[in-house]
Order: sequence, then C-alpha cells, then structure tokens
Amino acid sequence: MGTQRAAFARRYRAALLDFLLGGGEKALLRARELGRRALTDGVGPAAVAEVHHRVLVALLEAERSITGCASSVRRGEQFLLECLGPFDAACRGYLDLVAGRTTLPGA
Repeated sequence: MGTQRAAFARRYRAALLDFLLGGGEKALLRARELGRRALTDGVGPAAVAEVHHRVLVALLEAERSITGCASSVRRGEQFLLECLGPFDAACRGYLDLVAGRTTLPGA
C-alpha cells in the first residue's frame, strides 16, 4: 500500500469509527474532508471504496449483534457516500467541461 493510501486508511479508520460511535454532522464533515484530501493526494475512488470495505469489515468483526452490524453497515454507507462526494463533484465538473456546458476560468 502506498504511503498516501496508508495515511488515508489510518485517517479513514479513525473518522469512520468516530462516526459509528455516535459522531454526527461533524463526523460527516470529516468524511467529506477526507474525500477532498484523497482527491488531491491521488487516492482514487476505487481505493477509497477498498479502504472503506476493509475498515468496515474489521469493525464489524468486533460487533456482537446482527442488529449492531446492520446499523454499522447503514451508517457506514452514509459515511462512504459523504467521502465520495468530492469525487462526484469533480466528475460532474469534468463532464460539463467536456460537453461544453461550462468553460475554464480565463478561457
């Protein structure tokens, strides 16, 4: 695992655990910031999804109930989607640019 990706995985694990333990809106803002940082550091969306899966599986292995697992999976999805938001925005911006629906500043 590359240095950027390993650092991202450590930050992601801490942030997801915080969110699953009751972190609210502040934890979701942290997820979005993780996504922005991943985007600028060259950690792609597939790598983000892989990190999410590995971290979530590790956390679920410690869960003692099916209900707790289901809740963690649902909340984990919310966290992942928030983290992937910046990738979605960048992709939409690129597609708009290619389609001629927008122009680069100063162009």
